[in-house]
Amino acid sequence: MTADTNRPLLQVDQAARHFNIRPVAGSPGGLLRAVDGVSLDLNAGETLGVVGESGCGKSTLARLVVGLLPPSSGQIRLQGGDLWERGAVGVERRRQCQMVFQNPAGSMNPRRTVGASVVEPLQARGVKRTEDIMVHMLERVGLPAQFAGRMPHQLSGGQQQRASIARALIARPALVVHDEAIASLDISLQAQILNLLVELQEELGTAYLFISHDLAAVQAISHRVVVMYLGEVVETASASDFADRPQHPYSIALRNATLTPDPQVERQRSETVLSGDVPSPINPPSGCRFRTRCPMAQAVCAEQRPVLRQVGLGHSVACHLVTAVSARQEATC
Repeated sequence: MTADTNRPLLQVDQAARHFNIRPVAGSPGGLLRAVDGVSLDLNAGETLGVVGESGCGKSTLARLVVGLLPPSSGQIRLQGGDLWERGAVGVERRRQCQMVFQNPAGSMNPRRTVGASVVEPLQARGVKRTEDIMVHMLERVGLPAQFAGRMPHQLSGGQQQRASIARALIARPALVVHDEAIASLDISLQAQILNLLVELQEELGTAYLFISHDLAAVQAISHRVVVMYLGEVVETASASDFADRPQHPYSIALRNATLTPDPQVERQRSETVLSGDVPSPINPPSGCRFRTRCPMAQAVCAEQRPVLRQVGLGHSVACHLVTAVSARQEATC
């Protein structure tokens, strides 16, 4: 299956995923809006970072994109075709998507060797002779060939994640989704894995959807950044624009909560303090979902749901007060 160079590799159009929650003691239940009208696109060979707090819908979005969950509404297209098209065509499209999970040990069969787990995508495609391909892929991610005979628990956390990356890439998919793939690793290992992902992308041309709550990691590896809050996209921009000048109040708060290694920058940087907790996705606030924690919220924020609007080249923000936010940033610079 070849990609159409005139359209994005991945197109997510107003995708939603809702879950019916049964009432339990102390909770009335209801409709949980995990992902609620998300639209984004990703080009071949590009990395799109998705960032937000826990519970904002990032992991549900990841499962929608790789075909582990069907959307409740909206559409997800890969290489121009519906990801959930019936028959062999839809199956082949979903095979073009692979995923690297946060817990590599939990995503591998503890009763199978590392090598047996790595070659599973090839076997699913009917490839017979997989030994040489598997050894080459293990070595490419920094694991000696003899690790193929080991069990997952015999590898360290970093080695397990390298094996998971080898498994995701061995069948040359068009898209790999990394769902908090470095969250369980220490800082030095995180840097190694990020560098490895960049090298492999340059070599193989694979597109990445890189999902994390770590804004610094997202900015380090991504070409573009999407910010999610309570199931919605509130800002999208190039990584450089986002690093220099985030526009949404929530994005500004995320950036200000990220430490930098420069003490002078840390001393001069203003703080954005958010009050309260993230609202429940079962009963989200009216209008702007961020308004209950926003230091600049006004009456219009409760009355109207903001839509993404362009504020610069490739930069869109869902905020009624984006002009006021920009003026406030200028005053604090």
